[in-house]
Amino acid sequence: MMLSSLLGVLAWILAGDMVAVFSVITAGYLILVIASYVMTAKKVGGLGATSEIAAMLMYAIGVMAGMERFLLATVVTMVLILILHFKQLLHGVAKNISDVEVLSAIKFMIIAGVILPLLPNVDYGPYGFFNPYIVWLMVVFISGISFISYVAVKVLGMKKGIGLTGFLAGFVSTTALALSFSAESKKHKRIVNPYVVGMTIASSALFFRVMLEVLVLNPSLLKDLWLPMTVMGSVGFVIAYFLWNKKEETVIKKDFLKLKSPFRLAPALMFGFFFAVIIFASKYLQDSFGNSGIYMTSLVSGFFDVDAVTVSLANLAKNGLAPESAVMGITMAAMVNTFSKFMMFVVLGSRKVAMRMALVYSAMIGSGVLVMMFV
Repeated sequence: MMLSSLLGVLAWILAGDMVAVFSVITAGYLILVIASYVMTAKKVGGLGATSEIAAMLMYAIGVMAGMERFLLATVVTMVLILILHFKQLLHGVAKNISDVEVLSAIKFMIIAGVILPLLPNVDYGPYGFFNPYIVWLMVVFISGISFISYVAVKVLGMKKGIGLTGFLAGFVSTTALALSFSAESKKHKRIVNPYVVGMTIASSALFFRVMLEVLVLNPSLLKDLWLPMTVMGSVGFVIAYFLWNKKEETVIKKDFLKLKSPFRLAPALMFGFFFAVIIFASKYLQDSFGNSGIYMTSLVSGFFDVDAVTVSLANLAKNGLAPESAVMGITMAAMVNTFSKFMMFVVLGSRKVAMRMALVYSAMIGSGVLVMMFV
């Protein structure tokens, strides 16, 4: 490997401005690598090409060093070292990737790398509520968070326990978790605590997800938002810890949570539509009723989707909306969205689980209300 890089450096330096000389040296090196691969493959009856590709990359790294592109050469070297170190792990992950997940990854790359750059960054409609670029950027942003979290769940697996599952599901979709757990709780009525623990951890993670979204979109809001969000999330995690240590079965079957690939085009488009509608409703209601209009929007919209409200108000706060109103609206939406998970269990799941969740969520939301009242 080191000799490949050394050859790359010398090839670039010796060739100078003579492209033909450099091309001949490079072609000779590639022929040597290919010949080595063919001969070795014949002896062992077939093998992968990782070593040969790594050798060619090392040659390219040497060329970069010769070109004095030291930063790029360093970054590529570090990435190559990581890939080679985790080779076996990556092979195991690749075997478990389904065609649907590959297709989802391709779709995500298309919406992020192809469609987004082509959209106009111009405001349209009443109050300039519709900006194609901003709306689609929010679709990419939310889908990206969900996609990364989904990959983490797939890589680490459900065997790590309900705590990890609940936390990561809180970043993928608390609604998906609530729908899955509520249906299962009705089938397994003797199991109560595991569902409560999972939902408590997921709902607590949601508050930190909201802060992550605000940090990326409008960091100035965090100085007023971080305290109520952190308190509610922390109270939830503390309660989950004590519930976890209760003497009750705390193992959920592997198939209890069947998260599908988080990137599906229809939900992504629905989020974009919902985001644009909230922008329009927020501006209209603020113009008509002042801050109370913003709060009305947060209360109604938060029941269905906290992300769209968070993203909308964080963006509006950069364009005239008072930061205090945005913080209050985001906090109210997060509280309402948390309460909606309890309602799902009341309607679709076990009443025992729902009643225990009511106590937990009351403590979480109550702590947030107290912080907002007295701090």
